[in-house]
Amino acid sequence: MRISRGSPSMVWASMLLVLLFAPSISSLPSGVGEMANDGCLCHGGASEATVVFISGLPVEFESNTTYNLSLQIDSSIEPSQDSHQGGFRFNVQGGGMVQFENASEVQILEDGWTHDLAGTYQRQWNLTWTSPENSTEPVKFSLVGNAVNGNEQSDGDAWSLYDLSIPHVDGPPVEEVMSSQSDIGALDWTVFGAGLAALAFFLVRVLK
Repeated sequence: MRISRGSPSMVWASMLLVLLFAPSISSLPSGVGEMANDGCLCHGGASEATVVFISGLPVEFESNTTYNLSLQIDSSIEPSQDSHQGGFRFNVQGGGMVQFENASEVQILEDGWTHDLAGTYQRQWNLTWTSPENSTEPVKFSLVGNAVNGNEQSDGDAWSLYDLSIPHVDGPPVEEVMSSQSDIGALDWTVFGAGLAALAFFLVRVLK
């Protein structure tokens, strides 16, 4: 069976459409799933313009204890009072119960917490975490936060991430490994470059 090659102009037009639409993915105001567990890839690499953190975490946690936490985004990007300001992806590995102060601003999506449309007009979300009752294993908290400028596009936005593992008072110690924003950004660009290389290879094969 012979496969039609198609005209070069149509192929390049398709490629242009891919490149045009890829960076114009917005900050996903309706929430973001597990695709953002390692960062907001549609917004490029992590940026020093934005810092995210979780306040209220203890140095060590006790069993069946409730802690008041806050997911926060600090950024040099000026928020728009009349539009979206930011969003997040929040994961807890190791157990416990999470309850947000305003349930209408957040949602569970693909085994993690993220903003809902009503929760994008701010850069701070308050919650409580109740630790596991029977486990003494460490619990890992992961937060990816994106500060947006409200233009409904990915340009001008900046994201960062925060990872921290907390040991139980009677459990094994935790060897903390700090996340590097520059390393994460390099990985994102490596994946993006590999994708473009694969696309170019495919186009060359089609045009031959």
